[in-house]
Amino acid sequence: MNDFASQIPVGQEAKSVQEGGDVAIEPWSSDFATCEHPETARLRIERDFIESIIGIKRYPTDQVYDYLNALIEKAKAELGHARSASNDLRRATLQQHLDELVAYCTGHGINVRLPNRNGDALEEALASFYVLEEIPAFLGEIKFLIDLWYTDALAKVHEEMLALTNLSGHLR
Repeated sequence: MNDFASQIPVGQEAKSVQEGGDVAIEPWSSDFATCEHPETARLRIERDFIESIIGIKRYPTDQVYDYLNALIEKAKAELGHARSASNDLRRATLQQHLDELVAYCTGHGINVRLPNRNGDALEEALASFYVLEEIPAFLGEIKFLIDLWYTDALAKVHEEMLALTNLSGHLR
């Protein structure tokens, strides 16, 4: 047995007994090529698992946050076009962006108040559109609420991470 073991390079192959009693050589995976203490390996695998779980939980939140910020930027661009052009199509596009933004926010539990409509203040064609002067304040308010929502969502992920690592009791 010692002669056989001396012929195998250390850390590269393992032996197993086949059905007929012959010894077959199987390569070790690259994870076990080095001499790692079992406790160190457990901690490394646990850390990788926790980081994967955090990434999985953060990814959808990050995607929603990025999408909402993109909608705000589109609405700002359309606001500039709606102010400079006297065409109703730009105002309608702006209104569509704002309605989509509000609907998406409402779906994620962010309550926002839409800006006022023109009503009887302007001609009949513009009565159903939002008041352009109120839209910048609306966009600032909604950006603030989205940032609060995102911070709260990240805090929940942090609390889950603390629970996974059993650190929640140690930090209080």
